[in-house]
Amino acid sequence: MTKQLPKAQDSRDREESQQARLSSPAARSLLIFAVVAGLVAVGARFVFRTHLPLTWDSVQFVLGVVNYDVVAHQPHPPGYFLYVHTARVLGLVGLPPYLALVAMSLCAGGLTVGLVAWWAGRLLGPQGGLVAAALALFSPLAWVYATRGDTYAISGFFALLVGYLCWRMLTDPEQPVWPAAVAMGLAGGFRPTDVLFLAPLWVWAMRRRLWRQAAVAGVIFGVITCAWVVPMLVATGGIARYQEVSGHLSRMVIDQAPIAGNMRMLGVFGWHLIGSTAGLLLAAWPLVLLVGREYLPRVMGDRRAWLFFAIWLVPAILFYLLVHLGPAGYLLIVLGPAVLLATAAVIRLSSSLSLAQFVFLLLVIVVLNCAFTGSELIDENQRLEHSFTNIQQLLAGFSGSDTLAMTGLSVRGETQAEHPMLKFRLAMYLAPHIPVYIFPLEWPRLYGGDPPNYAHQMEAGRVKPPIVYHGIRNLVLLDPRLQGYLPAATPRRQIWDDGMVQAYLVELDPTAPLRLGTEGHMVLTVAPGGAR
Repeated sequence: MTKQLPKAQDSRDREESQQARLSSPAARSLLIFAVVAGLVAVGARFVFRTHLPLTWDSVQFVLGVVNYDVVAHQPHPPGYFLYVHTARVLGLVGLPPYLALVAMSLCAGGLTVGLVAWWAGRLLGPQGGLVAAALALFSPLAWVYATRGDTYAISGFFALLVGYLCWRMLTDPEQPVWPAAVAMGLAGGFRPTDVLFLAPLWVWAMRRRLWRQAAVAGVIFGVITCAWVVPMLVATGGIARYQEVSGHLSRMVIDQAPIAGNMRMLGVFGWHLIGSTAGLLLAAWPLVLLVGREYLPRVMGDRRAWLFFAIWLVPAILFYLLVHLGPAGYLLIVLGPAVLLATAAVIRLSSSLSLAQFVFLLLVIVVLNCAFTGSELIDENQRLEHSFTNIQQLLAGFSGSDTLAMTGLSVRGETQAEHPMLKFRLAMYLAPHIPVYIFPLEWPRLYGGDPPNYAHQMEAGRVKPPIVYHGIRNLVLLDPRLQGYLPAATPRRQIWDDGMVQAYLVELDPTAPLRLGTEGHMVLTVAPGGAR
């Protein structure tokens, strides 16, 4: 018994010391600063929020809020159950679906700024908190994706939260294991793939805990995961149906990946990874080289600090390089470690700078990031919104009773400016009153499974050729490539071209049906009647 008393006393001393640090005036000031920084982030980005979904996935999230159906890609697999249903809850207080999604991104972005400022301030002092807040707030990618209705800002927050809680477990033996387990379970509900990237760090952080603690953490994670997985599977039609639907999409991704032998994509993903990663910190990246081999372990309070960051970063980076890398927002999952490394570098450098030089360096970083964010990313958001708003107004002038719209599938790797078309999901969102088809009708099969290729009044479905459509006077082509499926010499005229979207109008000849495709996959006639 006497041998255990010193250990118990040491434990109490550590706990009292920690509580004293957390309740100190400096800690309270840092907490206030972190909260204010987070609120500033929300307020500043709110001004630049988007009002329309700008991507295919965003529309699918909106559709999922209205009617959750993973089979119909509302949203697409793996389902994003907590993300979509949180937006549904926000709808109960009057937020429209897309605004609810944007509100979650804004809040997640603000929480990220506040948490990274708190963490860096605890490690590096008030200057560290200021630098980290500035880097996270003015990160180009973090800024722009906090204004969109996508999952990426939320992904960045949960990755940072899990990282912080794992660090606490490593550096404080008294830190309970349940907070990280809860964060992991919630992260999976919002963006399931992130659990795969964060699991190695979580497991490594618990490796020195008692097996009972690890078991408790596993149970908590399992219970929270089951709480959203089970209703998601029920809503999808059972585990077999879910596996079938998600398997199609997974095979499509993997078949095109470097890991499956498609080495051409290794270069594509590599360049995209470099560009996307650069967008996280932009002007602050070169400073990371100045962190120093011994400096980071010292300020992190753990000699394994570099290993900690490697386990945090590498799984996601390897996946994006070898399996799949989509929008640049994917990289927000590594925003937290990137900001912490850059902050450590700036603080280490500041020891050899005067106060004026330090302020000047920070201002240069902020100004350069703001210039890029405003001139490139915010401008892109605004141009897309302006284009989609105008095409929405144009299509509103057509009657849904005598007009069809058609579009194709996007070309992988090409931007909106390089391929000026209105994608299927966006078309059905912007013009719900007009029936919209993907043409040729079999194209979605190339992407695996039976995803929707037809929509009307925001209801998506699957149709098969041949189709005869009566009572159609106007055919609007929202993809310029589709002109190649028209019979030779078919009259058409361009009705829209703003560099982002091109649209052509075909006015049907009342005396002859219009056959689309070499095998007549669709036949349109002016004569009244139904569609079959």
